[in-house]
Amino acid sequence: APPGAPGGAPAAGGIASTVPPAPPAPKGCARSTAADYARNTAHFDGMAPSHAMRKRRRSKIAARPNEQVAAKVTRTDENGSWILANVQRFYTDTETYDVQDEDDTSKLIRLPWNHVMRLSMGNEGCFDRGARVMAIFPETTSFYRAVVSKTPVWKIQSGTNTPMIKELILKFEDDEDEHGRTPHRRVPSRYVIPLPQDYFYEDEDDVDLQPPGSMSP
Repeated sequence: APPGAPGGAPAAGGIASTVPPAPPAPKGCARSTAADYARNTAHFDGMAPSHAMRKRRRSKIAARPNEQVAAKVTRTDENGSWILANVQRFYTDTETYDVQDEDDTSKLIRLPWNHVMRLSMGNEGCFDRGARVMAIFPETTSFYRAVVSKTPVWKIQSGTNTPMIKELILKFEDDEDEHGRTPHRRVPSRYVIPLPQDYFYEDEDDVDLQPPGSMSP
């Protein structure tokens, strides 16, 4: 695991592989800050969805029982705070989940809706080279921040006409070797997810900042 990162112990069924290094092309994201600013300063024109509408939509797309998900189980945003978990139940009234840690099924963990992310199916195509993501670090069941370091390769699955990305090649944060080089690591696309501020971002939060009466006809 990356030096100093929590949750680095090997886990059964983990993933591991490396390829020769090549330079990444990282890029940042400040969507959540911009959205917060828009919500606090914008003129509301009545077009944004209501709280009830957003709640219905979240319930409709919520993860189902027995579905593998990424779950945030700590109060901090440090690396390893998101783990691989299994959904037991979603409560529509409180928008909370009961999940189980994939490494410890002896207890239930109650989490709010925005502490659970559904995993990739491999056909979304949302990650380009340089994208900042979270992914399961090899031989663990914890998610760590990383950068997509090579352009993803689309392949047609046998027996289907659906193009898929089976794996992504990443460079993880704090994963330098003794020479200061960060290796490329192959991770199944299913276990690569957006950063939380990208995953929970909604287009409706980009409220128009134009004041009333200044819009062109």
